[in-house]
Formats: sequence, structure tokens, C-alpha cells
Amino acid sequence: MLVDSKLLLRPWAPEDGAEVFEVCQDPAIQEFTTVPVPYTREISKAFIASRAPSYLNRDVISFAGVRSGELVLSVSLHSIHEFDHVGEVGYWVKSTARGEGLATLAVRMITDFAFGIGFRRITAITLPENKASQKTLLNAGFEMETLLRQGMTKRDGSQTDAVLFAKFPSVAISD
Repeated sequence: MLVDSKLLLRPWAPEDGAEVFEVCQDPAIQEFTTVPVPYTREISKAFIASRAPSYLNRDVISFAGVRSGELVLSVSLHSIHEFDHVGEVGYWVKSTARGEGLATLAVRMITDFAFGIGFRRITAITLPENKASQKTLLNAGFEMETLLRQGMTKRDGSQTDAVLFAKFPSVAISD
């Protein structure tokens, strides 16, 4: 678990499935993330089953974000390449918890954790119109690196540009 006074990042639990199903009905989450659409109860159960055994495995590092006992977000590192010590952060936030800085906090917490276990670069990719996510990443210490031309496929099958962000561990310089 990762703990802050405002947010607890904990492993997923089987009882999270119903809440994940409800949260992932949000049109904004469906538009700006890669959750399957339609998002069914079976998909929610499969998501929880793949995450609940451990927050940490070779393919993904994933946490449920809880505030005052309420599940409010998901944050994970995926697309992990162990040899290169890199991964990509992804997250969603329950609509009633947006605008409180919780996504920024969760992204900081998971990237600090990742750097602490040896990651050297964390990336994130957003749609150009997803200004809220871009603000989250900038506030979490990421830098906008480049525009990936035709870098994402939209749900309707069309190609669109994507914006690439990256964050690196702090480096202490000694004499």
C-alpha cells in the first residue's frame, strides 16, 4: 500500500468489482481511456481477477485509490519493459472525485514508487483534447515531450494524434 493523508493506494479486492463497473460507465472514462465499451460486469470481474492477486507483477503495477473509504480512482503502470526500466502510467477518476487533485497525487505516488524500485522513465499518452489529463500530468511533474502524429486509434477506428509526456527520477548530485 501507498499512503498519503488524502489518498490510499491499495491492491484491488474482489469486492471492488461492482464499483469499478459503475465508475466505468462514465462517458468521459470511455472516451479518454482504453476501457472496453460497452463495459460489462464480466469485464469488471475479469479486471479485478487479474489485479486482485497482487498489485505488482511483471506486466502491470495497479492500485485502487481510496479516499475516506470510497474507491475514487485507478492508477497503474503498464507497458512495462523491465530491461529498459520504463513503463507507462494510466489512470481514471470517478466523476464525483474530479477536480480535487487526487489524480495528480496518485500519479506522483505511483511514479515515486516506480522510481524507488528502479524505473528510469515513466511515460503517459493523452489525446490532444484531453486537457484535464494533461494538466494532471504536468502537475505530477511530467514534461510534454512531443506530438505523436497519428499515434492513437479512436473508438470509431479513425487515427488521431497523441501527446507524449514523460517523467524521470530526481537525480542527487554529490561532490
